[in-house]
Amino acid sequence: MGKCFKIAMFFTSFLPLWVTIIFIDVLSIIKKNPNLYTERISIICIIVIVILSILIIYGSMNKLKGTDFQPYKIITAKQEKGITSNFLLSYILPLFTFNFTVWSNVVEFLVYFITLSFLCIRNDNIYANLLFECRNYKFYSCELLWTPEPKTKPIQALLISRTNLCANKENTIYIAALNRPFYLVKDVRE
Repeated sequence: MGKCFKIAMFFTSFLPLWVTIIFIDVLSIIKKNPNLYTERISIICIIVIVILSILIIYGSMNKLKGTDFQPYKIITAKQEKGITSNFLLSYILPLFTFNFTVWSNVVEFLVYFITLSFLCIRNDNIYANLLFECRNYKFYSCELLWTPEPKTKPIQALLISRTNLCANKENTIYIAALNRPFYLVKDVRE
């Protein structure tokens, strides 16, 4: 899968921004501003990339089979709570300063956004994601021990789970790699 999953995670983490840009562009079209190419191109690009990103994320999650999940014991778990608000304030809010109906501002935005994308994806700095929040998933930083070999060295992992992992310390969970460092915890309902 390569970096596709991380790129899709990063892109969908900006859903509030994409919705706002589409809204601004639709208003510009309704007002019949001259030269609407910027608006039309951005609306089409955003919709296509968001749909592709959602398909990549859910496709990756649905592609996992029962045999992909391995047993690990939770040693420590910390929910990544403040990340969503920090992410919105630090990354998304500053991007609203660009005027997305003017080509030069769109180019400036793209330079900033591509640089931010490169740095965040390369450093695995992708935690806040509205898609997961809406489906009641949370992100947890965990230290895990592989249960078949308890004498192995514990690993650090970023888990995506519907289950409160902080309340399940010392319990065994089943996880599958989505794309390191992201692991999906097998839902107890499955």
